[in-house]
Amino acid sequence: MLYDIARGFSRLAGALVWHWTVTGASRVPSRGGVILASNHQSFLDVLLIGGACPRPVRYMARRTLWDHPVLGWLITDWKAIPVNRDRPGKDELRGIIDTVRGGEVLALFPEGTRTRDGSVGELRGGIGFLARKAQVPVVPVLILGAFRAWPRERKFPGPGRVRVAFGRPVVYDETWEDRDVAADIRRRILALRDGPDEPRPGPHRDEAACAPHGGEGAA
Repeated sequence: MLYDIARGFSRLAGALVWHWTVTGASRVPSRGGVILASNHQSFLDVLLIGGACPRPVRYMARRTLWDHPVLGWLITDWKAIPVNRDRPGKDELRGIIDTVRGGEVLALFPEGTRTRDGSVGELRGGIGFLARKAQVPVVPVLILGAFRAWPRERKFPGPGRVRVAFGRPVVYDETWEDRDVAADIRRRILALRDGPDEPRPGPHRDEAACAPHGGEGAA
């Protein structure tokens, strides 16, 4: 119930406070497990993805957050998955894989931390491992504007204009290396800046596809 309330609030705030634009939400498969792989601009990202996605979304949260009684109760209601952020154990990874194989939508921020300058950093190889082992569609997600609305050094968010764009789903098989999956997802996230439709993929081991671009949300 609290999740539904928070979801409704995020949609209202997205429209009235952050004047958001959401594109490509229909690309999220309507059933079955899905991984949403997003860049990480601010604390707003969880609310933005939850409000923009047409399906309920689960998240991973570091175990220490459950040390706070109120916050722990809240994220338990939201069905957050506790993990050791620095080095998830085998049981944690197995639980994450089982979650998406069981038909749920899981949002991840593979950069590992919020951006310090609005850019999209390199993605950690763990997203590649999860994508290969879970064998479910990965949907790249680009968030723009949230960094300006709530940068790291500010205690509270402010108004702004935010864009949330969902890319085409893609499934990675065991022929991929973890680092190549991470690079390909990052390339797809970056490509969403240029419009609602990212370009067709080239060879998946082409590192040139991840060359830096200018502007907020760029490398």
